[in-house]
Amino acid sequence: MKLKELLELQKELDDRIIEKKYNPSDMGQLNYLHEMMLPERLLALQVETSELANATRCFKYWSDKGPEPKERILDEYADVLHFVLSVGNTLNFTAEEIEEAYIKKHKENYKRLEEGY
Repeated sequence: MKLKELLELQKELDDRIIEKKYNPSDMGQLNYLHEMMLPERLLALQVETSELANATRCFKYWSDKGPEPKERILDEYADVLHFVLSVGNTLNFTAEEIEEAYIKKHKENYKRLEEGY
């Protein structure tokens, strides 16, 4: 599945959530509600990222207990991806813009690596 398709699936889910919770009267109100939910979506992204960290136990240097099973970690990873896509949609990023920004940052990170950043 391509990024464009994932963004579309997420938009459908986010639209459905807003329709069920707020019953917007038209597309303008639906779009407005999406914009108003950006802070909540960013917070949800942070919470889901924390849940991913909890599942991997990567920060629990004091503990001898290992990470949770791969399936649980993957489930938390998918939750993070849901909110990354939701935030991207809320900010009206296209798949092409996201891919272009990713490639640009990827090249920049390699350059930094070579320069001892």
